[in-house]
Amino acid sequence: MSGDVRRLAPFDPLLLGCVLILLTVSLLMVASASMSISAVRYGDAYRIIGHWVVYVPLGLGLLWLVARIDVDWWRSMVMPIMGMALLLMLLVLIPGVGSEINGARRWYSLFGLTLQPVEIIKPVVVIYMAYYMAAFPDRLRRFSTGLAPMMVVLGMVVLLLLLQPDFGSSVLLAALCIAMWFVGGVPLRHLFLMLVSVAPLGAAIMLAEPYRVKRFLSFLDPWADPLGSGYQLVQSMLAFGSGGLHGAGLGQGVQKLFYLPEPFTDFISAVIGEELGLLGMLALIMIYGLLFWRGLKLARQTKDTFQRLVVVGCVVLLATTFFINLAAAMGVMPTKGMPMPLMSYGGSALFGNCILLGLIFSVQRRQPYNAHREARA
Repeated sequence: MSGDVRRLAPFDPLLLGCVLILLTVSLLMVASASMSISAVRYGDAYRIIGHWVVYVPLGLGLLWLVARIDVDWWRSMVMPIMGMALLLMLLVLIPGVGSEINGARRWYSLFGLTLQPVEIIKPVVVIYMAYYMAAFPDRLRRFSTGLAPMMVVLGMVVLLLLLQPDFGSSVLLAALCIAMWFVGGVPLRHLFLMLVSVAPLGAAIMLAEPYRVKRFLSFLDPWADPLGSGYQLVQSMLAFGSGGLHGAGLGQGVQKLFYLPEPFTDFISAVIGEELGLLGMLALIMIYGLLFWRGLKLARQTKDTFQRLVVVGCVVLLATTFFINLAAAMGVMPTKGMPMPLMSYGGSALFGNCILLGLIFSVQRRQPYNAHREARA
């Protein structure tokens, strides 16, 4: 913990404002998208939004707690934390310990709640990669002592994810690490060699499961099977298309009424597009863009290599997740069950995102106050 909390800079109001606006919009949109489903599924229209009203303050509390912890404490505890995170990823695969839903074993069930260990491993991977590159910059010049050890750690995480199976999160973490390695100073020739070597393996893993191939083919032409493999994407595109410029109005959307699957989680952006229209979607994208820009500006102003890489990793992870969710819902890339950060319903994802944001704020609040004042300008 920081020895003197009074010496910390205040929370960046612009960054914090973006977070609070997104969570407020999330409360409105989750309520709108979930009530009909909740009424039929649970006999209580307010059950899902009732849970979300509890999760959001808990997430903000977690963000505040992580922001109070000196980011350098995570540097000193990186190996024990990585070990515990890998253990949680391993234990979830054991029948009777982890819960299986739709053929995937990715959750722990505790007191009626489901928790995904992948949301814990994400910030841990960010911290580990930042630690290694900051602590051993000279090792990065050689593949065997630089990129190779970090690839081993990433490989262990990806293997555990594929066993769940969770191909999407594996790709997400691989993209995160490549971005961090690029910013952290790993030679480009090493990155190119790694990509050339690993890309065929990734393609083989994707093609090994028929449902992944089917999902990819339906992405290319969802109208070829609009009631089967292309159903989700077709309904999402219909929602965006019917929203027009101004939208149907909050609560007035139709696709959420048992046409669009997962309207309050993976496809909440389609509900937003239908009810708030193009203007609402553009405003939402601008808020996310401002949040990511603010984070990257902080990274550029941070002198300490470890802290700078932590901020970069957190921003890249949040931004990539946002892009994948929105692109999948709009048919720009194959559908993937990945929630929109701070917007989609889901306690595990919200808490994981709040940890990432808490790390960003931890770095921001420990910058010299003059630099903080410049960041606000």
